[in-house]
Amino acid sequence: MKQKDKKRTKKYTGRLKNICLPDLDILDDEHHDIGFKSSRSAHKRNLVLKSDTELRKARVIEVMSNYQCRINLDDKQVNASIGGRLKQFKNESSGILAVGDYVEVDITYEPDYRIENILPRRNSMIRYSGGSFQKEITLAANIDQIVITSSWRMPIFKPGLVDRYLIMAAKFNIRPILVLNKIDLCEDFDELEDEITYYKDSGIRVILTSVVDGRGMEELKNELRDKDSVFSGHSGAGKSSLINSLEPGLELLTAEISDFNEKGKHTTTQALMLPFSFGGYLIDTPGIKTLTLHQQDKEYIPKLFPGFDRFYPQCLFRDCTHIHEEGCAVLSAMEEGNLDPFRYESYRWIMDNI
Repeated sequence: MKQKDKKRTKKYTGRLKNICLPDLDILDDEHHDIGFKSSRSAHKRNLVLKSDTELRKARVIEVMSNYQCRINLDDKQVNASIGGRLKQFKNESSGILAVGDYVEVDITYEPDYRIENILPRRNSMIRYSGGSFQKEITLAANIDQIVITSSWRMPIFKPGLVDRYLIMAAKFNIRPILVLNKIDLCEDFDELEDEITYYKDSGIRVILTSVVDGRGMEELKNELRDKDSVFSGHSGAGKSSLINSLEPGLELLTAEISDFNEKGKHTTTQALMLPFSFGGYLIDTPGIKTLTLHQQDKEYIPKLFPGFDRFYPQCLFRDCTHIHEEGCAVLSAMEEGNLDPFRYESYRWIMDNI
């Protein structure tokens, strides 16, 4: 390139200014307009700087998209949008809102409702995406208990997935209830009892149900009364059929199980929060074929695994992994016949594959 060509391509774009921001949170303290935007940390999310707003407390009952949702406001269901300020904050979860969230809604321009603040969560139920960069997927928030729905047959009972659900419930301090559905297909109740004895001995509430003959339905209804309960579990376990039997007016979709691989088909595609006529709320979530825990949870699983709380306090080492350490109370319990070896195999599988 000739020298004159170099001069011809050079353009003056004006002077660039470097702005040093040692802490992005200072943007939240600025009340005046600024000429740039930046992601903000979420711990100042409840700081509302707008004036002349009339805020009213509401609860999210359905997230229709990342920016639109349905809320329960003053005992009526209305649509609301998420305020632009909330979209600027860094969120660990894949979504801004979750079903069950309590929010503050600006009703100044009714019926154009806008969510201005998300109130702190009492708890939340979270699973994680696969891969190296695991993203939080919040299934529900501010709940009393999780109903882990499985089936005895069609599809066959999978204790490994139940174990992962119980670990998640223990991590987030949510009371678990194990519902084993389709017991009308059971031909050997001794085998069934062997499968659930470990969970009963671990202090977990277990309910056997059948929509066909009604067994256990009244018992389940008593556990749900006046509680906010999340229904989740295996795809195809009959979760929607159970809910329809408990509350016939809901008429949730159901589907047949695949004859080829006995795997369930998703009929619930998004989380919904619905009131029970006998008191309490149902949070129906999509069925899960696999439940992924976070890689950072590996150090806590030796204490969170269902039933291990009966043994690990006697381990010689506080950080015992229950795999190779001397003086491990869990390994001793298995050798003495006090621990189901299949549950220990499930524990090892989770530890090896997390």
